[in-house]
Amino acid sequence: MRISERLKLVCESKNWKIKEFAKLTGLPYRTMQGYVGGEREPNAEGMAAIAKAGVNLNWLVSGEGEMFKEIEQQANFNQTEIELLNNYRAMSNELQKAVEVSFKAINTELK
Repeated sequence: MRISERLKLVCESKNWKIKEFAKLTGLPYRTMQGYVGGEREPNAEGMAAIAKAGVNLNWLVSGEGEMFKEIEQQANFNQTEIELLNNYRAMSNELQKAVEVSFKAINTELK
């Protein structure tokens, strides 16, 4: 199986459109579209970006191991928590800071 086919499996398993996957990785949409479509293979920078979205690079290249990094599995995140984290990672820095301020305010109220 080719990397492009595995990237399609990643999108299918998470119900991500290519645009969403690209946002999570920080890669341009057209670049991700090329990877998923098999027009080109990810370079080192592309692989590092794909790993940011939680994809196990060993699986991506060889098909061995789990599709996603074990960190998510070991931490016992539920699907909602994983989606929250992925959405947070896809946000602009400005929006992330706004979420952090809100979270700190909520956390202070809970204590």
